[in-house]
Amino acid sequence: MENPSPNPLFHKPPSIVAAKNILYTVMFLAVVIWAINRLNYGVVAAQAIVELVVVLALLFALTKCVTLGMKWARVVLLILFVLGLIPYITSFAAIWNTRLVVAVLTLLEIILEAVALRFLFKQESTLWFNRLKEKALQQPRHY
Repeated sequence: MENPSPNPLFHKPPSIVAAKNILYTVMFLAVVIWAINRLNYGVVAAQAIVELVVVLALLFALTKCVTLGMKWARVVLLILFVLGLIPYITSFAAIWNTRLVVAVLTLLEIILEAVALRFLFKQESTLWFNRLKEKALQQPRHY
C-alpha cells in the first residue's frame, strides 16, 4: 500500500479552516450583537428575527460553499462585506456615542470578517480552489 501524499487534494489548507472558524465566530457575534440591541429596545419584532435568521442562513450557506471548494462563494462574501461596510461607516459615530458595547463588538465583527476574507484570498487558498476545480473538470460527467 502506498503512503498517502502529505497534502492530498481534498485536505483543506489551514487558511480555509481558519476562515471557516472565524466566519462561525462572526455568526455567533452577530447573534450576541442582535441580542444586546433587542435588550436595549425591549421589544422584539418578528421582522428583526426574520432578518437575523436570513443573514445567519446566508452566511452559513456561503461558509459551507467555501469549505466545499466553491470559489465563487468567497467573492460573494467579499461583495457582501464591502456592501455591509457602507452603512456601518456612515453610522459608526452615532453607534459609538449611544451604544459603546455594540460599537466595539461590531468593530470586532468587521475585523474578524476582514481577517477571514484575507485567509480566503491567500495564495494557498486560491491554489486549493483551483486544484479542486481542475479535478472536477477531469471527472467524467454522468447524465
